[in-house]
Amino acid sequence: MNPKLIVRAVLILATWIVMDPINSLTYACTGFMWSDGENVLVGNNEDSKIPYTRVWFMPAENGWFGRVYFGYDNWSPQGGMNDQGLFFDYFSVPKLKFQRSREKPRFKGPFTDTMMAHCATVGDVLEMISKYDLEWNPKIQMFVVDKNGNSAIIEGETVVRKRDTYQVITNFRISGITEDQKPCKWTAWSCSRYKKAEKMLLDADTPKVAYFREILQATHRSSYNIIGTTQYSNIYDLTNGLIYVYFLHDFDKNIIFDLSEELQKGHHYYDLPSLFGKELKITNKVYTHSFPKFSISYPKHYIAKKPASNEVLLVRNPLSDTPQIGVYVEDKPDGIQLNDIGQYYIYDKIDKYSTSVKLIYSKKTVLSDGTPSVEILFDNTVDEIWSLKTLVLSTYRRDKLIFAVITSLAHPEALRDYLYSIQFN
Repeated sequence: MNPKLIVRAVLILATWIVMDPINSLTYACTGFMWSDGENVLVGNNEDSKIPYTRVWFMPAENGWFGRVYFGYDNWSPQGGMNDQGLFFDYFSVPKLKFQRSREKPRFKGPFTDTMMAHCATVGDVLEMISKYDLEWNPKIQMFVVDKNGNSAIIEGETVVRKRDTYQVITNFRISGITEDQKPCKWTAWSCSRYKKAEKMLLDADTPKVAYFREILQATHRSSYNIIGTTQYSNIYDLTNGLIYVYFLHDFDKNIIFDLSEELQKGHHYYDLPSLFGKELKITNKVYTHSFPKFSISYPKHYIAKKPASNEVLLVRNPLSDTPQIGVYVEDKPDGIQLNDIGQYYIYDKIDKYSTSVKLIYSKKTVLSDGTPSVEILFDNTVDEIWSLKTLVLSTYRRDKLIFAVITSLAHPEALRDYLYSIQFN
């Protein structure tokens, strides 16, 4: 594999995954929580122009908590909950200038996943973030809630703790708002959603799931514009580990996930449209190679990057550097049978630029025209931090080795059909 594929992923991961999801992702969202000392509910509307939404589950292993994430097709967690009853979600805000802390290091690694894998309470989260320089998130704030009823809005170095039975968050920094300005004067649409949610929470003695649904309905966005529409809505019952999911602001239908039951199924995911009987049609583009002559398709919304040396095509998700699809044409290696290409050729190339590599499987397969091929899956870690999944489809054509590669944080099989779209002419 071209080393630049790995290096490129590392460089972006180092800047993107630490930041995790926001900037262009979340344009306008609404979140709120309520607790009576026994029950804890959290509601959120995810507003965006991006329709490629999904949910994925990561079971407890190696001392890490089990967790569920909601987000988009780049596998960057936008919101979620772990099996300890800790919830989080991100919200975009106007950019705030940070004073770089010289005494604190920057966090290295996937911040969100590390937090959700190791923190059980809001207190754990606050202790974790207190150790690091948070200059990396000038356009986001995070909402965290635990099943004990604690909650906090984290605005970089500033933390706003819950002072009542409820807490509300939209898209302004509440710490900078004076009492006479409350809830804000940043933008009308952000203030309006804040006011609606707060009033409805104040008017209710004992909010229930049905009432949280009403708040979500009152604060959703139904039209596409520069901000987008409400792609999905959630109600988290942190006390009982349940998640109520609504799709495209249709609050008459829902899917209920029992987190414990889903985690028992192992690593898996669902595209949210499919859960509600919707088919999200993805338009494709086609790359055609001159010699050997072949074509391969890829998602139209992916961004093309300048290929390197033996790389003839490189495209990536528009929200981050992963997933990415690369296509390579090289001279056929001497003395290596196609069935052994993963173990004796591609493995060595990945290994040179990884802390560790594990070959998960290598199996015979064929393309649509019957051309013999081999499908290979690797787990590889880069710089002891970045855990990647690498799915490779390889074949020989005349004196050339042709292989297509998917590099992803999780579930590269979601793009497998694109590898198998290779057609020789």
